[in-house]
Amino acid sequence: MLEELVELGEKGLSRQEVDARNFRAKLLGLFYEDLLKVWFEHTGYKVIGKDMRKGLYKGRPTAVDFILEKDGRLYVVEAKCWPAYDGGRWKKLTSGNAGWIKRRLRAPFFEEDFVEEYRIDGRRVDGKILVWWDFEGAETDRIKSELKLDGLVSLRRVLSELRGDPKAEEIVRERKSWADQLFGALLK
Repeated sequence: MLEELVELGEKGLSRQEVDARNFRAKLLGLFYEDLLKVWFEHTGYKVIGKDMRKGLYKGRPTAVDFILEKDGRLYVVEAKCWPAYDGGRWKKLTSGNAGWIKRRLRAPFFEEDFVEEYRIDGRRVDGKILVWWDFEGAETDRIKSELKLDGLVSLRRVLSELRGDPKAEEIVRERKSWADQLFGALLK
């Protein structure tokens, strides 16, 4: 159901349906990190920070989406979850497009030495995790190797697993209320 609302991969969509899917994907993009936070906590991670901007890569300020801790190890997380991005081309990460995406995004997170060089409060991180809309499960190890990842998470799967979760539902209800208020005011 959700995929049908935000993914663009289908051929022959009307301009209005493409616009609608892009709009919904952008709207989801405004708060999916809040849902990720809930999921990370449920899977045993302690969320040290979200939208962290005080870390340094080679001495330069470098923002990351999360800093997590689990079993005494620190992980840096980047979430690149554009379900309708660029005509749907990037919705699924594969071993065939991982290198191209790495070069195209040019983010410090994808640099070979990121884990060795990134510091948060003077502390080195132990690994990095990428959150992507979806990826080919059979290629997980190859993708992780290509991008030098310790973890790879499918946002599509996360959202499915969070269905029925009270914390996640509260986040969605709150954002829906905010959207209803905005659209209500625009229609008055």
